[in-house]
Amino acid sequence: MSARIDPGLAAWVAPFARDLVSQTDFHVWVGLELLSLEAGRAEVGFTAQGGMMLRGGYVHGGVLNGLMEPPGLLALLGHMHEDETAVTVDIHLQHLRSVLAGERVILTGQLLRRGRNVAFCEVNARVGGTLCTTARITKAIQKAS
Repeated sequence: MSARIDPGLAAWVAPFARDLVSQTDFHVWVGLELLSLEAGRAEVGFTAQGGMMLRGGYVHGGVLNGLMEPPGLLALLGHMHEDETAVTVDIHLQHLRSVLAGERVILTGQLLRRGRNVAFCEVNARVGGTLCTTARITKAIQKAS
């Protein structure tokens, strides 16, 4: 499946996004897929299965915690310069519903506001339109080293 990528994004953004999803061991292990990318919004997805599952047949909360970060960063990319990096300095997360084995999870990141040195993002994880997990993420923006 090919991701829908806004052709108006800077030339470095799409390759960076694809590499983030396809070359990060954790993202590969989960089977994370880039679904769409535009300035201020991004969507990724995965299917609940394998080693991420707990005995009760649902996804370990720590896996979901870790997967809330990528769509937030991806949504921010279209509002960054290539020589910048963004790191999470605060995250508030709420799990509202368990994700069961075999369910397809879509995580949508949205940039709420970007200042000179800080950005605020919201990420929602849904199964079939039902909200499972939500996060507010604060990113510090700095020059890449």
